[in-house]
Amino acid sequence: MNLPHHLNARQSRPWYAAIALSFVLAGPQAFAQSAAPAARSVDSASRNWNLPAAPLADTLAGIAREGGLRLSADPALVAGRTAAAVHGKLTPADAARQALLGTGLELVVTEGGTLSLRSAPVRVKEGEATLKPMTVTAAQAAEGSVERGYVSKKISPVGPWEGRSLLDTPYAISAVSAELIENIQASSPDQIFKMNPTTQLTWPTLQNENPYVYLRGFQSSTSARNGLPRETYGHGTSTEDVERVEILTGLSGFLYGAGNVGGIINYVSKRPTKERFNALTAGYTGGENGYLHGDFGGPIDAEGRFGYRINAVVQDGETRVDQFNLKKNFLSAAFDWHATDRLLIQVDASKRDFRSQRQPYWYMANGVARPSADALDPTKLWSQPWTYTDVDSSRLGANVRWEINDALTLRGSYLDQNDVRKFAYADNTVRANGTYSQTGVLAAPQEQKTVAYSGFADFAVSTGMLRHKLTAGYISTAWRRYDYTDNGSSIATLSGASLGSPSYVGEPAWGSVGQGRKWERLSYQKNSLMIGDDIAFNERWSLLAGINRSTIDNEMTWASPSAAKTSYRKSATTPTVSLVYKPVEQVTTYASYMESLEQGGTADLTYGGYAVTNAGAILDPLMSEQIEVGAKAELGGMLLTGALFQIDKGLQYYDLSTPTRPTYVQNGRQVHKGIELTATGKLTRNLTLIGGLTLLDPRIKQNKQSPALEGKRPIGVADRMFKLYAEYALPGMPNLVINGGFNYVGDAYGDNANTDRMPGYTLVDVGMRYTLAAGDYPLTLRLNVNNLTDKRYWVNQYYLGDARTVVMSANIRF
Repeated sequence: MNLPHHLNARQSRPWYAAIALSFVLAGPQAFAQSAAPAARSVDSASRNWNLPAAPLADTLAGIAREGGLRLSADPALVAGRTAAAVHGKLTPADAARQALLGTGLELVVTEGGTLSLRSAPVRVKEGEATLKPMTVTAAQAAEGSVERGYVSKKISPVGPWEGRSLLDTPYAISAVSAELIENIQASSPDQIFKMNPTTQLTWPTLQNENPYVYLRGFQSSTSARNGLPRETYGHGTSTEDVERVEILTGLSGFLYGAGNVGGIINYVSKRPTKERFNALTAGYTGGENGYLHGDFGGPIDAEGRFGYRINAVVQDGETRVDQFNLKKNFLSAAFDWHATDRLLIQVDASKRDFRSQRQPYWYMANGVARPSADALDPTKLWSQPWTYTDVDSSRLGANVRWEINDALTLRGSYLDQNDVRKFAYADNTVRANGTYSQTGVLAAPQEQKTVAYSGFADFAVSTGMLRHKLTAGYISTAWRRYDYTDNGSSIATLSGASLGSPSYVGEPAWGSVGQGRKWERLSYQKNSLMIGDDIAFNERWSLLAGINRSTIDNEMTWASPSAAKTSYRKSATTPTVSLVYKPVEQVTTYASYMESLEQGGTADLTYGGYAVTNAGAILDPLMSEQIEVGAKAELGGMLLTGALFQIDKGLQYYDLSTPTRPTYVQNGRQVHKGIELTATGKLTRNLTLIGGLTLLDPRIKQNKQSPALEGKRPIGVADRMFKLYAEYALPGMPNLVINGGFNYVGDAYGDNANTDRMPGYTLVDVGMRYTLAAGDYPLTLRLNVNNLTDKRYWVNQYYLGDARTVVMSANIRF
């Protein structure tokens, strides 16, 4: 008989534990697709077991978790039974058999690979019968799942390299799975970056609808989608349709083209599911703000060659900050077509409308010390109720993978993203007398367009004792920005306002903004041609080596449509090489070297509240290089990583020799040395840990224009971070999980001279989740309290950090 896939609330605790053997029970259709390979997997990996006699349901739950299985059990069979002690080196299936000794039950593997739990056969009299066997399905726990401690060993292709696991890839990469995103209730990427030990969040999403992070001390404001870099400033980044966030720290010019000195963040889209999947989540994010999220997927045809995945979100209401409203409407769709067993075509698209108020930029007048964050209430709107950010984003993407034969594979990707951004904001400047003045700014609609595509050919060949995987490919990213001739208006709105509480005024009469002629103000294109070889010498030694020819084309018509166009074209050939050594199967060590071409920065319109003398200027391209030595290991249920690195790049900064006339310049070098250590996975059967530390020595060197800056730390960069997140499933109550963690970020400076010190801070988060039955369907309730102690802090030189926030959600799958 087929097992029920739900839990009745009136059933006993052993039934809860039995259900805890899986978070989803497979139905007959799912079993038919996966039973045979699953059975092979449960009998293939032996491990040491040391389990005492205990309730049968609890023991089977533990074996399922440790063995990466999904199992179910009938309450009539498991209730009231005690498992035998399990000791020795056994496969998960054999461990289950040992646990069943003396229970009157047995585990049977059929020829088709089905696992069946049934009463042990006994001789019966005529007219009597044994119980019918109960079908049990078993499969490896999914990548990044709770059962695996959120470990994702499978990752997307890393630039041109495809086919290596995270463990065997010679770069520092961490993967954040969809289940972890759900369980920490990260409705924006901020919470991901706050808890990740290699990322320093410096620009919260709600400030500008664009999360900025520091990776190895270098600011990253752009990201990649499904492996394609997009040069737009992160707009349209949602987490609801993301299967995995892959964070690569370190130079990545060979992998993704020019730039990305500190690393790159890749958002991987959710793909269609093999079986029907439906989920609804109702959530609360603080204040009066709530959302509803629907996630639906499954096959379209009976053969399972066509599949779909739909995500839809509506969100609205006032946030934890008074008079700060957030509204978001989001819809995404992904489709997979397995045209043949060797040809896969994928298409995905999204439409996102986002609008919120925004907090001000904080500046310090010349010679004024930064006020303590304790003096400024982060739950107050310190700009004006009429300030806002409004971003409309649309995205279209496609991927094709064709295995022509066992030796040759072709891969291609395409991305088209359009963003229209409208905003009004405020600059607050703290004065020497303890007050602040304010300037309001209204900007005309700004349109940004990104088109990116790539193509790769992989060819596997052997030469004597060596195995090669040759890859040749091309990545191109083009970005254009369109502005209006009446591009904005700036008006003084406050003077002498008290820092005790914010002051509000009516919206100014802005005059003509966004009514004039629109023109292409900025455009650039990055093209990279790369050739690489993944060489396996034997089972222990391998080498990745490649050459990248990068070109940057840049054009600008800054002042007006009729102004003279300025442009430049710069090319460079940069190498990469990584030597990999595996002393044992579970350990990988590596040494890597990489160079990269980087586009020069663009001068802002204003800095520190003053007009920039060379506003709009695009500085010359820079060259950067990185040396990295690292190790990765699987230890029990944990994935451990470590990396030592040094990055050397050109320095760009605002020269404040004359404070009222800031100038954006290139001068000197920026050298960052450091170490990263991370740990992810199950420390014990019930305890999951995610954490690590980053220690940095970031310094300015060789600055001939301003020698006093040598030895100083770059603006905004913390020199140390330590973060830890833990989940604990209560013994005997596997459907109740408590979680918590803290993240410490060291001090940073708000100016080049390192006189404006921003103290470090520690944030504490706590939470829990509970799974129960809602009729026939599993219902998961989640509660998280972020910044439990309501710590007040400067997250960067411009912005205050978030106050304590309570978030809740209810998720049902059906």
